[in-house]
Order: sequence, then C-alpha cells, then structure tokens
Amino acid sequence: MGRIEQKKNIKKRNRKRIIVSILVIFLLLIGGGVAYATVLYQKFHNVANTAHTNLARGDKSDLRDVKVDPMNDNISILFIGVDKRKNEPSRSDAMILATFNHTNDSVKLVSIPRDSKVQIVDPTNQKNYGMTKITHAHYYGDLNGDKGADYTIATVEHLFNIPVDYYVQVDFKAFTKIVNALDGVEVNVPVKLVTQNSKDKKNAIVLNPGKQTLNGEQALAFVRNRKSAGAGGDFGRGKRQMALIKAILHKSANISSITKYGDVIDSLKGHFQTNLTFSQILGLHNYAGSLSNIDMMQLKGTDDMSTGTYYFQLDQNYLEQVKSELRDHLELDK
Repeated sequence: MGRIEQKKNIKKRNRKRIIVSILVIFLLLIGGGVAYATVLYQKFHNVANTAHTNLARGDKSDLRDVKVDPMNDNISILFIGVDKRKNEPSRSDAMILATFNHTNDSVKLVSIPRDSKVQIVDPTNQKNYGMTKITHAHYYGDLNGDKGADYTIATVEHLFNIPVDYYVQVDFKAFTKIVNALDGVEVNVPVKLVTQNSKDKKNAIVLNPGKQTLNGEQALAFVRNRKSAGAGGDFGRGKRQMALIKAILHKSANISSITKYGDVIDSLKGHFQTNLTFSQILGLHNYAGSLSNIDMMQLKGTDDMSTGTYYFQLDQNYLEQVKSELRDHLELDK
C-alpha cells in the first residue's frame, strides 16, 4: 500500500471513529471504530443537521472573549442525558463535562452527580432559584420556554468557572436503543441492583452481581440505580456511568458491521440535540486517538439528608482541584 493510500485510510478511520464518538458519547459516550461508508456518512449528516439547535445566548459563551472552533481551539462540551416525559419539563439525569485540549489532543471527562447541591443559574437573570439539585436546572429552563440546556449550561459554567462551549443532549430512549444496536455491552455489576424500568414499573429490572452483557433496559438501570443496598448513592452511580462509558468504547471499537452502526445512528433520530454543526463534529477527529486513554474524574462528596431532602454535598476542596485541572486543560489562564 502506498503512502498516499495509507494517509487516506488513516483519515477515513479517524472520521469513522469520531462519528460514533459523538453518537455514543452521551453518556457521555465517546466511542470509536465505525466502518466508513458513504451511506453512513450521509445518514449521520442528516441526523446531525436535524439535531442542530442554537442556544439562546448565541454561538459564544459569556466566559469567552471570542468564539472558539473545535478544529483549532481548546473547547468544552457538556453531555446531558435527560429523562424526557411527554408534556412534562425534562430533568437532567446524567451530566458529563468534557474538555478537549488541541495542543496534545487529550480529553478529560468529569461526571456530575444529578443531586449535587449547587447554585442554579438563570441565564436571563430574572429569577434566583438558590441552592438546590443540579438536575433542577434543566427543569426550570424547560418551564421557561424549552431552555433546559441553556439553564443547565449556565449552572455548570458557574460551578466550574469555565466556559461551556458546546453541548450534546440525548434522552434515555436513544440510550437504550444505542445499547441494543450494539447487541448489548459487557460490564461487571458490583452489587445486586433492583430498579424500575423505563416505563416506571417498580422493581422490573434485577441485576445480580458479576460480569454480564446488559441490554438497553438493563444498562439504563445499571447507570440510574442509586438506592439499592450497596449501590453507593450518587457517587456509586457515577462510577457505574464511567464503567459503562468504557464498556461502550470497547464494544464500539470492536464491531465492524456497517449495519450495526447504521442502527446506532438511526437510534438518535428525534432523541438528540446539539449546538455543534456537522462540520464541527467532524473537526473533532484529532481526538480519535485519545479515546482509549481518557482522563475520567468524578466529583466527590457526601450524602446529606439534614433538611429531609436528599442532596449530594460536594467536597469543595476536590471541586477546587477539578476546576483548576479543567482551566489548565483548556489553557484559560495563559
């Protein structure tokens, strides 16, 4: 094979990987390894264009002096998993903040527990919602004109003191479909988990301890459960979310079927929105080689029932450490 052909194949592989990376990453779900084909390229192009949604703030964070571009700059992306119900405001049930460093093509991920007690920020400055669970930011935003992502982003920016440049939001119907499209993912279930299913049927999903392959409904239960004995509350759930990300990375990197990746792309129709354009998504191809070596972090804290309502009280010392790492990674203070 000639050098020119090798370079072309490398470019193709990078493009294949990043398409699946953005698809599967909500749950943050960075994946890789989709078989390249014009039909898949066009299929994802159509899904991405349909999913594109501008934020009310415009195309630049208020914490940026100028607009940034994934192809040339260090950026951050907030991945939001929402529990979307018909005719109800949505709550964010999972959040992962990712920073991308263009200099060394590295990626950092931070899992944010949904019940973290934080200052909710109204980007319109009309209301003071005070300190409550971060999951409520999306709910309040949806109550004010389908601005769940805007309120969540403003709250996360305030929490970490970094700009959130882009977001990817996926609901849990897409999540279960993605896992099923991959024929399930293998994880190690640490303790017995008993959870409701996606239709809120109580105790419908029972996962026994041990290594096993989970289907979409089971995987959703795996990442959502926090109340079973030994589940570890919000912190334990965050660890399982990170474990599932790794499992999806592994599975997606080892599947060669074009049909399977077509199914993954199809599963996002109507369940996926982002302010990234299709060309910007492809511009993230430089990070494809970093996907197997992501620096994953999880906010630490303690369970707090002192008010009668459960909160996850963040460890402020560790939060400051994470904030510093993210600012350094984005090279904000240079």
